[in-house]
Amino acid sequence: MLKFTFPTRDRLDNMTREERLNMFRQYFATSRYNRLCIQQCLVRSAFDDSLYRKIEEFETQHNKDFSLTLDLLSKYNYKDEFLFAVKEEYEALQKIIEAYDIRFKMREY
Repeated sequence: MLKFTFPTRDRLDNMTREERLNMFRQYFATSRYNRLCIQQCLVRSAFDDSLYRKIEEFETQHNKDFSLTLDLLSKYNYKDEFLFAVKEEYEALQKIIEAYDIRFKMREY
């Protein structure tokens, strides 16, 4: 899994709002990549039972990282900007889910 490291508060303070939003978008891209890696590991666990514990560890760490990110950005007073990026990410994920819904409904008999 990839690790996303946020810059220091001073560096964040010296960025423009758009630069911070782009960084938050990169954070979510990293998060999506990691979720795909977790899914891949889950699929592989069909061949290797020992991977199941690793999947749980990955999921726990992924969720913990999100919580820590939210806490950090709240502490740095960038929660509102982060929530703007959260809304963007939510909407993008919703569109992906809707596209899958359409594909699955087309296959129904």
